[in-house]
Amino acid sequence: MNHSCNVIRDLLPLYVENMVSEETRLLVEKHLAGCADCQKQLAAMQAPQKLPADTITAPLRKLKGRLFWQRIEVIFLTAALILAFAITGVAYLTAPEYLPYSDELLSFHACEDGTTFITFGEEVAGYDLSSYSTQDGSGYVCHITAWNNLWSSYIAKSNTQSAVLKPEGNQTITVYYYVDGAEEDTLIFGRDLHADGGIVTLPRLVLAYYFLIAAALAAVLAMLWFVFRQHDKIRNIVEKTLLLPVSYLVGHLCIKGFKTSSYAAQRDFFAILLVMMPIYCVFLLAINLLRKYRAKRQARF
Repeated sequence: MNHSCNVIRDLLPLYVENMVSEETRLLVEKHLAGCADCQKQLAAMQAPQKLPADTITAPLRKLKGRLFWQRIEVIFLTAALILAFAITGVAYLTAPEYLPYSDELLSFHACEDGTTFITFGEEVAGYDLSSYSTQDGSGYVCHITAWNNLWSSYIAKSNTQSAVLKPEGNQTITVYYYVDGAEEDTLIFGRDLHADGGIVTLPRLVLAYYFLIAAALAAVLAMLWFVFRQHDKIRNIVEKTLLLPVSYLVGHLCIKGFKTSSYAAQRDFFAILLVMMPIYCVFLLAINLLRKYRAKRQARF
């Protein structure tokens, strides 16, 4: 290697980038035509090269990954909140509003074979019917109520047209109508089995039992969480279990408020379970985000 090669190799980076004058370019090319070593140097510069991994960017990639998953958690948290509000809204819109009895509310049509049809008025969106035989087996007693709701009144009209009552043999039918808050049921068809009155259809209290069980379970788990708050594994398990009864209690408050009796207990119970699931997810995601926020603050200070 002579001094000319050293000069040319200093110029090669500028030559490769086409940043030299025409005279310099001709000088470099003239030298390259007769110098194999400089030709190899030029070929090495022009060949594509794999850049080594920049280890300095590793923390940035980790931060980017954490921010991505935080955004995913926020999206799921928002979706769970929207779902909880949607279920609560639908439950509120479809909650039965029990209708007081009137002659226009429903009518009866009896057939020769004992079949009796009940035809409902236009304002009826749904009904509930329970029946049983009298103690002597001579009669067939029905308790019926009808309701409307906001959904059927203002959004999607849904009318219940008719129901069929068909006792066995020659049993007579007695039908009482009940409504939420009434002192006693009203005889609307057949003979009165209790002339002195006193027949009352009471709401079911099963939701009250579930509410008390959930509250007691939440209290026990809260005490366990306090006892094991210094043990991370046990505390996390107890915490996630504790959120289940708490979510049920919040779901009950969303659907029924502070009322625990219901004439439609099955419908209300399933509505509570439906709203309980997104609420549970909201609690889990919120606690996880809160812990990450606290850890970030501690890392700063």
